[in-house]
Amino acid sequence: MKNTLFFILVLFSTSAFAEPLKLSGTLILSIEKGTIEAELKLSNIPKIKNYYIFINSGLNIEYFRDKDDSFNYAFRKKYNEEYSYESFGYYLPDNSGKEKFLPKSLSFKYTGKFPVISDMDKASQHGDWKGNIAFNGKTLRSDGMQASWYPVLYDIDKDVRFDSVTYDIEVKCTDCKSIYLNGSSPVSGKAGKFISENPVELMLFAGDFEIEKSNGSYFLNTGLSNEQMVDFGNVISSFEKFYQEKLNLPYGDSVVFIHTTPISKNNSWLFVAYPSIVNVGHPEGGLSDLINDEKSNWFKPFIAHELAHYYFGTYRKFNSELGDMLSESFSEYISLKLTKELIGEDVFNNIVDNKLKELINAKLIPISEIKSSSGYGDRNLYFYTYAPTNWIKLEHVIGEENMWRWINKLLTVESEFTDYDFLIKTLGDVLNDRALLEVIESNYFSKITPFDSNH
Repeated sequence: MKNTLFFILVLFSTSAFAEPLKLSGTLILSIEKGTIEAELKLSNIPKIKNYYIFINSGLNIEYFRDKDDSFNYAFRKKYNEEYSYESFGYYLPDNSGKEKFLPKSLSFKYTGKFPVISDMDKASQHGDWKGNIAFNGKTLRSDGMQASWYPVLYDIDKDVRFDSVTYDIEVKCTDCKSIYLNGSSPVSGKAGKFISENPVELMLFAGDFEIEKSNGSYFLNTGLSNEQMVDFGNVISSFEKFYQEKLNLPYGDSVVFIHTTPISKNNSWLFVAYPSIVNVGHPEGGLSDLINDEKSNWFKPFIAHELAHYYFGTYRKFNSELGDMLSESFSEYISLKLTKELIGEDVFNNIVDNKLKELINAKLIPISEIKSSSGYGDRNLYFYTYAPTNWIKLEHVIGEENMWRWINKLLTVESEFTDYDFLIKTLGDVLNDRALLEVIESNYFSKITPFDSNH
C-alpha cells in the first residue's frame, strides 16, 4: 500500500509527536526453552512528566542504561491492573526522588523464561489470552501492546500508549524455522534483520511454521491450499472494500494471517495486531479446517470484526474510560453491518437474537455513568453485546447514513480525550438538532432502555 498514507494515519492515531519512537537492538529466543533475551534501545522519547514504561512481568530487568552506555539508571516499578494486567510499570525517579525523569533515549536489557506448554493433557482448561507470551512447543506468540515484550511507553495523564514504534531489530533463534515481526516480511531461517520506518505494534511470531504468500498477503502456519488462499483473500478484499466505502476512509496494508495453537485446552479466539490477524485454536488444519466447515459463515463475522479493528485501534486509538468500549463495540457494530450485507441477513439475525437473549435480566450501567475503565461490570457483555446492540437501536432513530457519518467523525475529529463529551459532541455535529440530541442522550446514553427483537 501507500506507505506514506499509512505513516500519516498512525501518527494521527498516536497524537503525532514530531518523530515516532524507534526501537533498536537484538532479541534472542529459544522456542524449546521458552526464553527471551533482549538488549534494546528506545529513542525519540517525547517529554512526558507522568509516565510508565510497561515491560512484561515475566521479564527480569538487568538494567535501564543511558544513551552513551556509561551508567545505569535507578528505576522503580509499580503494578496496577487498571493500566496493565500483564506488566509492571517502570519509571526513573529524579534526583529528589519525588518526581519522574525521562531521557530522550533509554537502553534496556532483560531476560525471561516462560513455561513451554505442549502437552495438552497437563494444560489448564483456560489460561491463554491475547496478552500472554505463549510458547506451545512449536512457536512463540506474543502481541505487542498488551504483552509488552518490548518497552511500551504510557502517558498517564493523556491516557496514550505508545506501542506503535519504528524499529531496527535483529532476531536470533537457534531452534526456529521461521521468524515474523509485525510490519516486516517473515523470514525463513534462524535469524533475521527486521526494519520498519512505519510505526507499528510489534506482534512477534517465531518457531516452526510455513510461510505462504498470495495476492500480496502472507499466510503463516494457516494450512491453506493455494486455491483456499485466493478464495479467502477475495473474501477479505470484499470486506475491506465495504468498510472503505461506508466510512469513506481508505483501508491499510495487506493483512498477514497467522494460525497457532493455544497453551490451554479450551481457549479459542481471534485477535488483531495490525496488520496481523491471529487465529488461536486447536484445529490441526488451522484456518483450512474453519474455511472447509460447511457452516463456515459463523467464522466470517469474527474476521469482519478483526478487520474492523484497523479503524478502531490503528487508524485511531481511543482513550479515557470509554476508550476500550468504543473500540470494541463499534468494531462489532460495523462488522454486524457487513455481516447483514455481505454474509447473510440470516446470519446477522441469528447473531443479534443471541445478543438480545444474553441481555435478558442483565444488570447494566448507562454509558453516561461509566467513570472508570473497570466500571462496566461484565466487560464482555457490555463491549460485545450491550453497546453494539445499543448502536443498532440508535440507528433505527437517526438512520443508517447518519450512523456512518457519526462513526467517520469518531475516527477523524481531533480530540485529546475520546471520552463521553467527545462521543456526544460528534453525534451532535452529525444531527445538528439539539432537541433530538437531548432525547437520544436521555434514552440511549443516560439510561438502559428495554430491548426487543426488532432489528
